[in-house]
Amino acid sequence: MKLNLRLFFLSSLALIAFAGNSLLCRWALAGQQIDALSFTLIRLMSGAITLLFLYWVFEAKPVRALFKLNHQALTGMSRLKNLSGPFWLFIYAAGFSYAYLSLETGIGALILFAAVQISMIGLNIIKGDRPSLVQWVGILISFSGFIYLLLPTLSSPSLVGFILMTAAGVAWGVYSLEAKQVNPEKDSALTKTARNFIWSLPFALVLLFLSLLLSGTDSFFIENKGIYLALTSGALTSGVGYAIWYQVVKVLNATLASVSQLLVPVIATAMGVAFLGEAIELNFIVATLMVLGGVMLVLLQKGKQA
Repeated sequence: MKLNLRLFFLSSLALIAFAGNSLLCRWALAGQQIDALSFTLIRLMSGAITLLFLYWVFEAKPVRALFKLNHQALTGMSRLKNLSGPFWLFIYAAGFSYAYLSLETGIGALILFAAVQISMIGLNIIKGDRPSLVQWVGILISFSGFIYLLLPTLSSPSLVGFILMTAAGVAWGVYSLEAKQVNPEKDSALTKTARNFIWSLPFALVLLFLSLLLSGTDSFFIENKGIYLALTSGALTSGVGYAIWYQVVKVLNATLASVSQLLVPVIATAMGVAFLGEAIELNFIVATLMVLGGVMLVLLQKGKQA
């Protein structure tokens, strides 16, 4: 019972942290406390520093090892493979931030986590998985929910925001599938995550350089509150949140872990209502039930087949 309660507590903390990322980002950007690029940079940097500290505490190894990529064959495709994880992490973080310039907290989280699960399902199909009839029905329901969400109404999400958050979700889906390939005897999940955060920073700096080149400093603005929100997102809800989650998934059934993540949009919506005064529209409720219900149908059916 103690183990179950501990697992429930840690799982809840991780899911609240994931939802907190959506709240903190929307809070900072909607209130014009910080620009999207600065938020992304601070989030990735503070996340990297936090994970470095956690690596030092729990892995008890020299942190300098995290600054080295695999040196066995750093040429051609091998080099690209080493940088694949950091690249997809950067795409997720950047798309996430820019999407929340125009999306409300709950809608953004719904699009993100549905896109994550659907992209992972799609990539597995490409690799040879054959969905059952029930799973195809679930996929169809989820896509229908997306279409319904985008139907022209007063509360329809921004199309640009939808595309950016979908891209962020797909990037996180690819990143998650790559993370599953980690050899625990060679690299722990914490080690891999810390290394990916560190090596995502060069990509973020390239985006910073391009932004300065194209628009100068006019698009940059930072208030103290924006810095605090970005630091909290990077250090607490990203760094610590991911570290907790990777401990949880070692124990949780894979299907249960995937299904439990579908609670994040619900938690994020509640946070948006409580902290930002966001309204909940009927079409969003219907779309949420369709999207998450369809994905859950696919995941539960997959669990039965396993």
